[in-house]
Amino acid sequence: MDTYAASQNRRCSDRLAVSIDTVIYYNTLMFPDCEIRDLSPEGAFVAMDERHLPDQAIVDLALPATDGAPQRFRAQVVRSSGTGVGVRLLHDDPQAVRRFVEFLYRLPA
Repeated sequence: MDTYAASQNRRCSDRLAVSIDTVIYYNTLMFPDCEIRDLSPEGAFVAMDERHLPDQAIVDLALPATDGAPQRFRAQVVRSSGTGVGVRLLHDDPQAVRRFVEFLYRLPA
């Protein structure tokens, strides 16, 4: 069985291939120079240098905004590899959900 295809079937929505610079905040640490490689309303894959974040860690992703102030979204690490982390976005604030959907709609097609 193709494990990649099986993992794709567990997702509620398709992920878009993107290239978005981001910063990850974890506890008191800041990881600059990260890049979101795919994104959906439920999660993302964030490429990082050889840094490691523990599974289940709660992080903030800072995404660029059109008004200059980055928008931060809470996420939970669901898997970590040598090339980055897979995260599930935590939509615990209705305003954050609205901002995230607006961010997705502003992405180039």
